Amino acid sequence: MTSLSSQERTVIQTLLELNYSVRAIARFIKRSPSTVSIEIHQVTPYKAEIAHALALKKRHLRGRHDTLTPAIAVFLNHHIGILKGTPVLIRFFQGIKNAKSITVDRGREFAKYNEIEQKLGIPVYFAHPYSPEERGSNEILNRYVRRFIPKERKIETVSAKELDQINHWINARPMKTLNWQSPRKVFQQFAVFG
Repeated sequence: MTSLSSQERTVIQTLLELNYSVRAIARFIKRSPSTVSIEIHQVTPYKAEIAHALALKKRHLRGRHDTLTPAIAVFLNHHIGILKGTPVLIRFFQGIKNAKSITVDRGREFAKYNEIEQKLGIPVYFAHPYSPEERGSNEILNRYVRRFIPKERKIETVSAKELDQINHWINARPMKTLNWQSPRKVFQQFAVFG
């Protein structure tokens, strides 16, 4: 259903006052009868101005909302420096000499990807939006993390000790995709440090 305009709402109010039926109003404004019926039931008695204000208010509630609160920002900066432009990522990859590329999602923490590429000399690639299959192991790891930190739990309540324990459990766990070796063991086996 496309949103009705202010003018259409005024026409609905006028025709209702003239005792037009829902179907007749729908024909007049070239909308479906269900659209008109839903609209009329939003405000009783129907007033175009009130209905339009309500629709605008509801429109602002739709869509994605920013979940980065000041408390979460402090937490992320303290633990992983994510908002300072992903230094943890740079420090991590500076110690690995045979890294060929980095693949990330489109989160804001990678907005300064060109800085990462410049400092490390490693290309940064982005997975396509809404394509979790391109980041399969990441999706599995997220599922593991959710075992310890359910979505309902506020991230600010997770201690550094808990994060270390979760990190240890995930990296020490044998994985089928790694021939039942742990990620830590495979990483240590193939990474060239320097």
